[in-house]
Amino acid sequence: MPNLTPVARTFVSVEEEFQAALSGNAVTDNSAFGRIEVGGKDRLDLLHRLSTNALAALAPDDTASTVFVTDKGRVIDRVTVCARRDRLILITSPGRELFLMQWIDKYTITEDITFRIITDETVMASLIGARMISSFLEERARRPVSEGQKENDASGLTGFLLARRGESAPALADVIAPKGLSGELAAIVGGLPGARWIGETAYDGFRIASGMPASPGELNEWYNPLECGLRGSISFSKGCYIGQEVIARLDTYGKTRRQLALVASAEPLSVRLPVPLMRNGVEAGTLTSLTNVPFAGRYPGLAILRNDAANPGERLDAGPAPSGVFVTGIIPGE
Repeated sequence: MPNLTPVARTFVSVEEEFQAALSGNAVTDNSAFGRIEVGGKDRLDLLHRLSTNALAALAPDDTASTVFVTDKGRVIDRVTVCARRDRLILITSPGRELFLMQWIDKYTITEDITFRIITDETVMASLIGARMISSFLEERARRPVSEGQKENDASGLTGFLLARRGESAPALADVIAPKGLSGELAAIVGGLPGARWIGETAYDGFRIASGMPASPGELNEWYNPLECGLRGSISFSKGCYIGQEVIARLDTYGKTRRQLALVASAEPLSVRLPVPLMRNGVEAGTLTSLTNVPFAGRYPGLAILRNDAANPGERLDAGPAPSGVFVTGIIPGE
C-alpha cells in the first residue's frame, strides 16, 4: 500500500489501472495539484466577483467549480472552491497556485481577505467513482473524532476534507489531509471495497479519455472556458466578473468557433505538444493532450478544433508529418 507522495507512474499494469478508473473503482495520488487557504470576511464576495461561477451563497461543506479568466475571457485556471466554517480551500491546477494568488491580489483593494499556500503542508487523494466516494463517506463516519481533531477540522487544515468535482463520468472527488495524516489517508482510500490504486500514467489516460481539460494543454490563455467544455463552471445569471462581457457575448451570439474534442491515433506520435492539426493542408485546430502509451488499443488525446472540423470520424494530420489522429467524440460541456 503506497504512501501519498511521491506519485508513482504506475503500480502493476497501466491498462488494468486505466480500466479500473473507467469502471469507477480507482484511487490516485493527486498531491501535485495546488491548494490555497483563503480567510477573511470578504473571501466569498471577492472570489464571486472575480470568477465565472456563483460563489456568494456557498455554505460550509459546499463545493463549487469556477474559472478565473483574463479580461479577454481566456482561461487562467479552473479551480475547485471548498467552503469551510471560517475559510475556503481552493484546489488549483498543478503549479498554478502562486500565479493565481498573485492575480487575485491585483484586484484586492480594501477587502478583508488573506491567502496562504498550503500545498506543501497537505496531501490529496482522488476518488474515482460514485461507489468510492460513498464508501469513503461511510468509512469516515464510522471513525471516532477527538475534540482536538474536531476543532482543527473546522479550520480546514487537519482532518479529511472531501471536495466533489464537477465532472460526472464517472464521479470524482478529492480528499485533502494534512501531511501528517498521509499514511492514514492512504490506508483508508486504499482499503475501500473494490479500490484499485492507479498511477499518474493511467490517471492521465483516464482524464483524457473522459474529456477532462487540464493545465497546461487546454487550461491556458489561448482558450476561453466555452472552448474547453467548462460551461458547467459558468453562471450566466450572476452578473459581472472579470471577462464576463466577452464570455456572455460568445454565448449569446453563438460566436464560439472552437470546441474541445476527443481524438485518438492508432500509433504513437512523435510530436511536441501543442501541435497544429491539419485538414487538407489547412489548420483545423490544435492537439493539446496526448498519451504516449496505448489504452484499449489506441492512443487517446484531446484537441481544440474549429467547429467545422469537429466531426467524429474526421482524420486530421498532426503537424507536417503524415501521421494523424481521428476525431472520436465532442465534449459538450458539463
